[in-house]
Amino acid sequence: MTGAREEPIDSAARAFLAGAGLHAPEAEAAATPLEGGSDRSFARIRAGGRSAVLLSQAPGREVDSFIDVGRFLRRSGVDVPEIYAFDRERGFVLMEDVGDLHLEDELARSPVETAARRYRQAVGILAAFQTGVTDAMVREGLLAERIFDERALLGETDYFVREFIDGFCRIRVPSGWERERRLVAAALAAEPPVFMHRDFQSRNLLIAEDRLRVVDFQTAHRGPGLYDAASLLKDAYHPVPAPLRRSLVEELHGLLRERGSRTGEGIDEYYGKFVLAGIQRNLQALAAFAKLGLRKGKRRFLDSIPPGLALLEEGIAERGDLPALAAMAAAIRSRIEDGLMKGT
Repeated sequence: MTGAREEPIDSAARAFLAGAGLHAPEAEAAATPLEGGSDRSFARIRAGGRSAVLLSQAPGREVDSFIDVGRFLRRSGVDVPEIYAFDRERGFVLMEDVGDLHLEDELARSPVETAARRYRQAVGILAAFQTGVTDAMVREGLLAERIFDERALLGETDYFVREFIDGFCRIRVPSGWERERRLVAAALAAEPPVFMHRDFQSRNLLIAEDRLRVVDFQTAHRGPGLYDAASLLKDAYHPVPAPLRRSLVEELHGLLRERGSRTGEGIDEYYGKFVLAGIQRNLQALAAFAKLGLRKGKRRFLDSIPPGLALLEEGIAERGDLPALAAMAAAIRSRIEDGLMKGT
């Protein structure tokens, strides 16, 4: 999230901030909206020598999840912003300000050695999610009704067809698509369910005090941990070179085995499943880029379609056994080469 112009805040937010110790007259003059990809509203609040971030959104399941998952992760030792105060009924959350430096931003200007160090830090977080955090999740009964199962995975590929194939590319779905998307979904649904962030990519990792801070965790589920690994390492915002990606997947596999997970599975089998997770994730991401860019008017997201397609093509080629997906990717590539992006 990045800052913009200062704006006044409304009376309900001022009352909430006053109750949290940030009094309205001071806060109102220094409320700076922060930009992101969601429909939620964030503002940086500076008052009384303090800086914090205010989340405002409609009351309901999403803000409740933000509060509950955020507090759980904090208790579990994950570096997430501390939640100072909240009001579920009015949809307000006041939290720690962890700055504006996204992992994506640092990666764009860092040498390979720095990038590798940051990715290793992120892989360490994934290993924690899939072991100790998962154990705590099960003990506390968190996310027991939010399972990223085969139905949810198929919902993502329905979303891909609706937003990207029909809404953006306007091409036909090839014969064999249904069988292959179900194959991918079934393989991932068979994975042991662990704590799954669901959008663990470089714009949802901030850097503060030389540590990675995890944000946007409100859509967490119980689901396949490889989906989070693919979100990070098959990320269209900052694609990871293939040799580094392979070594990071191997490192994650090793960390999990050290902690008693994935002990009966060799690295080649694990990596093959990671490639499937990458295909699933890239299909979802392409749909999101099209929806945000066209229907939400956030056109900067369209810039991520070419690298997202390249990652999808790479994964399909690595597998070598998904001809319908290969035909679909080739048709998308042809549309882009014919000037699709120029007309959007």
